[in-house]
Amino acid sequence: MDNQQEIATPDKRNTNARTVRSQKLTFGTTKWLTYTAVFAALAIVMKFIGQFLTLTPSFRITLIYTVWLIAAAVLGAFGGAAVCFVSDVLGAIIIPVGPMNPYLIIGNLLYGITAALVFRYFPIKNHAVKFIAAGLACTLLCTCIANSLALYYSNKYYETLTFWQYFAAFRALQPVVALINVAVTVAMIPLLSRLKLLPPIKRKIKNRENIPCRTSP
Repeated sequence: MDNQQEIATPDKRNTNARTVRSQKLTFGTTKWLTYTAVFAALAIVMKFIGQFLTLTPSFRITLIYTVWLIAAAVLGAFGGAAVCFVSDVLGAIIIPVGPMNPYLIIGNLLYGITAALVFRYFPIKNHAVKFIAAGLACTLLCTCIANSLALYYSNKYYETLTFWQYFAAFRALQPVVALINVAVTVAMIPLLSRLKLLPPIKRKIKNRENIPCRTSP
């Protein structure tokens, strides 16, 4: 009877370990692929909605950067890059607005990598600060520099304009769109935390064991 009871009783430690492993978004797992597909689909939806929020030929309000920032924070560099790549390529096929630009694809892929790395390694242990830092870094490096250069040379604006003239005429409002996305992302932190999507913030705990106790004289 004792042997039967031991066999029938589940090992709580093994059960807890399996539960923890199942909650991790490990690269290549079914859960990771599912989340990547969901974020890519959401990004395509945001891109589609942005087509109706085009205020001027050079100013379009879109929340695709919000999805990219969250995907990078949740899935890491590989996942963030995959979401940016898939949503950009499939979005260009589903919502064609012109010939596909490979340089823009590279710039958007770098968006996911940059956002994930900044979010993970930024020294301040606060989700809001990490998202703001990631958004600013991606806006500067990917949107304002990489993507602007891609469009500048692909469309041969260099024949008539300097890069900064082109940027002032056609890309100066992109930081405004980026700031809107960062603000929306920060506002979604409570929801993302309740859904347990954001990685936990690991705070250093001071070791008090080696601190000598004060004794009365």
